[in-house]
Amino acid sequence: MRLSENFGNPKGVIGRLMLSGMNMGHTPMAKWGFKQITVPQAGGIVDIGCGGGFNVKRLLKCSDKGTVYGVDLYAVSVEKSNATNKRELGKRCRIYQASAEKLPFKDGELALATAFETVYFWKNIERCFAEVKRVLKEQGQFAVINDPGDPNKHWEEMIPGMTSYTAEDIKAFMEKAGFHDIRITKSKNMYCVIGKA
Repeated sequence: MRLSENFGNPKGVIGRLMLSGMNMGHTPMAKWGFKQITVPQAGGIVDIGCGGGFNVKRLLKCSDKGTVYGVDLYAVSVEKSNATNKRELGKRCRIYQASAEKLPFKDGELALATAFETVYFWKNIERCFAEVKRVLKEQGQFAVINDPGDPNKHWEEMIPGMTSYTAEDIKAFMEKAGFHDIRITKSKNMYCVIGKA
């Protein structure tokens, strides 16, 4: 499997190496994104498309009493996220192998959902956004943080299964799913879109 195919479907040794690289490479974007989010000090929090698990770890550090979940479609990502967060597993952390289209949570269970650099690969993004809204409590927040990079590069031609979205696209998807009070923040090529359930 080519490296480019591992972005949306990490597998094997190459997938594990790529997840480690993404943990480090996405750090500047993640740190900027965390400045845009108010992380609740208690309640349930999920990072969807958790990849290597660094943002799960960051969420645990930001929330004193919150329970943080990671969700990822791929076994290698779940394995890596478990390793990254092994000290908190079974205490305030759990990682699930699941799809954004069918999250393993009850209606209104969570206070915050985050999605860093992952919605590009969600097969049915409208269904996924509706599912995120389902699991959030009233006034719970959904934050999508992306760094699409150079707008002149045709990422969809280079990375199989990827669909590029603008911040305005994400806002429109959130509105359709029933989110409100949606705000967009941008810095360079990065953007953060936050909506309330």
